[in-house]
Formats: sequence, structure tokens, C-alpha cells
Amino acid sequence: MRWLLDTNTIIHALNGVLSVRRRLNEVEEQGDILTSSVVVGELIYGAECSARREENRENIRRKLERIRIVPLDAQIAEKWGMLKAQLRARGRLKADIDLLIAATAIAEEAALVTDDADLLGGDIPGLTTENWV
Repeated sequence: MRWLLDTNTIIHALNGVLSVRRRLNEVEEQGDILTSSVVVGELIYGAECSARREENRENIRRKLERIRIVPLDAQIAEKWGMLKAQLRARGRLKADIDLLIAATAIAEEAALVTDDADLLGGDIPGLTTENWV
């Protein structure tokens, strides 16, 4: 099994949310833990905007050492374009960054672990989600 962690899931882990930390420890034994390079960008942005920039960047770096970072590539870009068009045709607009993360999970055949209601709604074709909060 594979799990791709969304930004909010990694933030919950960094902030010590017990349910997320416990589940993360469990699944490390069972499969692959991934995240998107887009998520890394969001995490760094948050750290840069915080009052404790260096401390937060170091915490992010340590957490990401145990997670494989998936770069954006042509396959993910193609999946994103198709998803965006399908959702638009149904009148279901999503944030581009959320769709890039979802497209990465689909391309990697991973469950997206998120606490984002827009991604948990079940309206993105081919996306499997879990919420560990």
C-alpha cells in the first residue's frame, strides 16, 4: 500500500496530533509514505511566514527525511489537466494546488491522506482518500 501525505497531514504530524502520528508509525511498517513536491513548497511557505522560521524549517526537513518526495512530471501534469477538465465540465471547481496533489496520488496509485474537505468529497475520479485526524 502507498499513502501520499497532504500538507495538512504533515502539519498535524509536526504539531503532534496523536491520531496522525500513531497512524503514520503504523503505516511505515506496511508500505510506502510519499508526498508531492507541491506539498514541500506549501510547507516551506508556511515556515517562511512563521515567527520561528528556522525551527520550523528544521522540523520540516527532519520529517521529510522519512518520506519519498514525488516531483511533478509529465504524467502528473497530464492527469491534472484531465481532472481539471472533467471537474469543470461537472461544475466542480477545485484549487489547482489541491488538484496537483490529487493527481500525484492518482499517478502514484496512493491513497491521499488529507483533512481537506474539498479533497475528501469523493468527487475526484480515481482518487482514494483517508483522513487520519
